[in-house]
Amino acid sequence: MGKQFFMCAIVLLALLVNVFTFGQESFTLNVSLKFPNDNGPDTLINNLKSTNVELSYVYEITISGENYFERYTSTSPILSLNVSQQGVYEVSVFVIVGKDIYFTGVATATVDYSSLTQDIEVHLKHNMSKLLITLDVDKIEALSGKRILITSNDSVSAVFNELLDTSVFPLLIDIVPGSYKVDIVAESNATSNPTETSLSTTELKIQPGRFYPLMASFKKGTPALLNNLAKVSKLIAFDINTREIIFEREGKYKLSKSLSLNGKTNASWSNVLFPGISDLYLMFENGEITSINYEENFPSRVRVLLSSQQTSVGGLLSSSFEHVTVKPQQDYLLFVFDKTYYQVMKLQSGHVVRFQNQSDGLIIETGDGIIGPFEKSSRFYIKPLSKDSSIEIIEKSRNKYSGSFEIFVNDSGGLSIINDLPVEEYLRSVVSSEMPSTYHPEALKAQAVTARTYTLNKILSDRRYARLGANIDDSTNFQAYNFQKPNEKASKAVIETEGWILMHLNKPAETFYYAASGGHSMSSADVFKAKISYLPPKLMAVEREITLLLDDEMALLNFLKNWNVSLLRDLGFPEASNGYFRWKVEYFSEELLPILKSLKDTKTLDLENAVILKAKYKPTELLADFVNLVLKPKLLAEADVTSISELGNDFSTLLNNLPEIQDQTITTEQFQNIHQQNSEDYGSNEQQERIVNIYITQRTPGKYVKEVVVETNKRLYKIADEQVLKLFSPNGKKVVLQNGIVRSDFTSLPSFFFTIDVIRNDDGYAEKVVLYGGGFGHGIGMSQVAANFLAKDYGWDYVTILEFFYPGTVLSKVY
Repeated sequence: MGKQFFMCAIVLLALLVNVFTFGQESFTLNVSLKFPNDNGPDTLINNLKSTNVELSYVYEITISGENYFERYTSTSPILSLNVSQQGVYEVSVFVIVGKDIYFTGVATATVDYSSLTQDIEVHLKHNMSKLLITLDVDKIEALSGKRILITSNDSVSAVFNELLDTSVFPLLIDIVPGSYKVDIVAESNATSNPTETSLSTTELKIQPGRFYPLMASFKKGTPALLNNLAKVSKLIAFDINTREIIFEREGKYKLSKSLSLNGKTNASWSNVLFPGISDLYLMFENGEITSINYEENFPSRVRVLLSSQQTSVGGLLSSSFEHVTVKPQQDYLLFVFDKTYYQVMKLQSGHVVRFQNQSDGLIIETGDGIIGPFEKSSRFYIKPLSKDSSIEIIEKSRNKYSGSFEIFVNDSGGLSIINDLPVEEYLRSVVSSEMPSTYHPEALKAQAVTARTYTLNKILSDRRYARLGANIDDSTNFQAYNFQKPNEKASKAVIETEGWILMHLNKPAETFYYAASGGHSMSSADVFKAKISYLPPKLMAVEREITLLLDDEMALLNFLKNWNVSLLRDLGFPEASNGYFRWKVEYFSEELLPILKSLKDTKTLDLENAVILKAKYKPTELLADFVNLVLKPKLLAEADVTSISELGNDFSTLLNNLPEIQDQTITTEQFQNIHQQNSEDYGSNEQQERIVNIYITQRTPGKYVKEVVVETNKRLYKIADEQVLKLFSPNGKKVVLQNGIVRSDFTSLPSFFFTIDVIRNDDGYAEKVVLYGGGFGHGIGMSQVAANFLAKDYGWDYVTILEFFYPGTVLSKVY
């Protein structure tokens, strides 16, 4: 009985202790440090005796899942700490010499009432530095029998000993802080008692957590080790905002704010550098690139971002893939940059390989199993082993791709693909995709030159994909790439014009091109907000002198309603027989009015406040009777008996000789009378709103519609730019071409070169609105249809064709 009482008392006492000590400083953490190898605190202290630098230990303590943080700085590698809270404690330790962190470590311990004292041993690791060793070699033979040897001043044993080989270097290695001697050594050829000779030597004092570049140079047969210099493989991508730049084999680095390019300080470095530059020489200071030097040649390779989805007209919708599956037709090598650059495997011909981004990292699925995971920041490089190698990308199309490929994780978590290939190889596909193989060889050559010029211009000037690492994409946003397999005629045109581009002021010209014109080209300022001297708006008539004034809406209406192919050809329009030279689309007024009212940014005026505006454009209607009843019959009647030059002059004279029309300009007072009559005809404001008329009130210098005014029986609506396109959307409408073909698949008008014909009923309301237009495409630069007719019917060679469309440019061979 007494013994049982004694045991109960002990239990009760323990419970009371727990109760009375809960919430007080009742736990003890004893933290000790375990240094790697022989690097203990005594070694550090001995190394610091000759300096004034202090050694300190920083302990950071947190509790998992709790808002708890304590930081202690001590001069001792042992810490005894009282804590009051239960939980899983994480202890992070930093061993600091001066301002540099030499060692780091972390450990965890669970604190509860099962043990009031916890002993925690933190295993420390060196805070490693990075050493980048690159090669600069004139002749590969110079490396034979030579090695890089790195020895520590604290040890006679080598910490690095590697044969110099361009297939292995550059090397990015982790190195323990300390003092080192680096040598380029050569072995003697003697078979007995071989010796080593140091050809060049340098000293490295490695501070923790730093970056050290070292270049082994073999220029002109003289070996040399150069600190803070590097020769790197290829510039892959850069971020303009963060000033970070990525190289294929060497990884990511930061650019100094005082960066110089080829000896010149350049604040706008992103306008000069572009993805794809090879063989760059870098100079570093404090881990940042301060200088970049390279040969400023015209690029002969292009980096194309491949699309995963495209719009109905071939524009880029997305470039992100859920996974990427490749099927090589010949053997390839697969490399990766994952902390360093190395070969992963050989991709065998006909064997399917898939790349995927999973939660734990990037993986590669092969027939033999899964390789990985790799870091999500990794970048894969697929390199061909022969010039004729090609790859099928299953997620893209059955068309094969040549060149090399890069696969990496984009910002959305999907995979992006960049196809890196020679410009000339790229052009074989572009010319085949952009121009029919049935076109004349000289037209195909002109297309090859414009496409090559366009490509080089974009590589040198466009940075929209610099962060991803591409120059352009494969959609019609740039040029259609791999829409069609390369054909023999297109390939021949590329080969026969290899290296030739159009230059202006020593730069590649802006060689825009499009499908077909409607007889007038557009001004570059109409679309790109910049006037380009060699892309002027003009009549697309050739060979004969003709002055055709298209300065008012009636003249344009008469011109675009003229579907007489023979007459238009005689007037000098080479593409007049092409179906897209003339087209029309009809709308009923009752379907336009709801669209009109739904448009945003529409300006409206009540009729009482719109008299002057109406007076400005109403007189053009009075030209209709003159043009249709007098001018047009006279023009057609004289076509059979008058020479072309006389006909052109007569046409111009008739258009300008309209004095009676000018006298009929309506005054404000007359318009008020018209408005009063309209009010009587149309009824009161309660009556349903209906369209009365539509005026084109503003055009661009290239005659493309910019602004439209719609008059109803109640008000005027003024719309411009994109709103005009929305009002006259051809979705579900029949677009009739002059060759009789009817298309119902247009989502936007074939071009912005059109005029409006309003057909009214007996009550004066618009019954039907007909758009008469011409051309297909943006209308700037070279019309591909015109180029074909100029070569086929007029005998022009590609040089003459280019001179016609890009006057003031110079044809130059750049590589």
